[in-house]
Amino acid sequence: MNLFDHVYSLPLIHKLHKSKVKHKHLSISMLNVTIGIPSFNEEKNILNLLTSIVRQKSEHFAICEIIISDDSSDNTIGLIEQFRTNSSQTAIRCLHHSNRMGVGNAWNEIFRNVKGDVIVMYDGDVVPHEDSIQELVSALRGRVVLAISNSKPVGSTSIASRAATYVSSWLRYVRIKRLSQYTAIGRGLSIQAAVAKKITIPSDIIAVDLYLECRVLELKLDISYNDQAVVYFRPPDTIADFNSQVLRSLEGHKQIRNCIEKFKIRLPFEVALHQALRVFLSDPLGAVSVLACYCILPYHKYALKGLDSSKWHIAGSTKNISNISNI
Repeated sequence: MNLFDHVYSLPLIHKLHKSKVKHKHLSISMLNVTIGIPSFNEEKNILNLLTSIVRQKSEHFAICEIIISDDSSDNTIGLIEQFRTNSSQTAIRCLHHSNRMGVGNAWNEIFRNVKGDVIVMYDGDVVPHEDSIQELVSALRGRVVLAISNSKPVGSTSIASRAATYVSSWLRYVRIKRLSQYTAIGRGLSIQAAVAKKITIPSDIIAVDLYLECRVLELKLDISYNDQAVVYFRPPDTIADFNSQVLRSLEGHKQIRNCIEKFKIRLPFEVALHQALRVFLSDPLGAVSVLACYCILPYHKYALKGLDSSKWHIAGSTKNISNISNI
């Protein structure tokens, strides 16, 4: 049976998708956490990310390992080895590939090799807040097996970055409002390891986070958005990079649109419009910046290559986030 052949008409409510399927509940006492990082040419940020991870401590979890699935051709692997040498308290496994394999392959590799009870996934170009892991782990309660972070843009004042900040604010309000195709985001999330091991992401999938959300719904399990689980990222500086992210998202959602329809998670137009107006009132300049970027979208759809591939165009201006490393 095809993954999305069956239609579930279970009620959707704020933050959760309710169901009655039995699954293993996690204890809230002490959990072993695996940190998973898909990496592709992250030499400008990988040390910031690893440093922010190992500094996070709690009586409720212990980081038992960090798994990095790396396709880099720059000095990322050398910096990881340097960090591993200087940080003997945390086990770091770097699974390096000489060719670019794609994000789907990276997630699958991490899911297959995990030793912890919970996996916390971070993109290679983010800086988690000091309480991020704690918040993501604590969100996995009851029937919730997948928890989504609150990704916050930091730095830069270009037209593209203002547009990205507006979109990020809109996404936050949408995620608070209800479950939709925009809930899951790969910048930061947590998932029960036992559930992740049941999931394999096809190599051609672009929107791997949305695919993961759909697989969790197929298993009739619940998803939560935690607004306190903050992950910082640098928004794109150039309009080309912003539009490449927009076009990639559109292609990724189009690729598995049957999932969106069958699980009834398409965001209603009135909700999207209401939240857009809400953000406009607080950030009119951001709204104008979005319109400015969208005006050039047809050109970038023609000019930018690889946006319909799981090995997409990399937004280079989002990689250098050294100016937010001390957040």
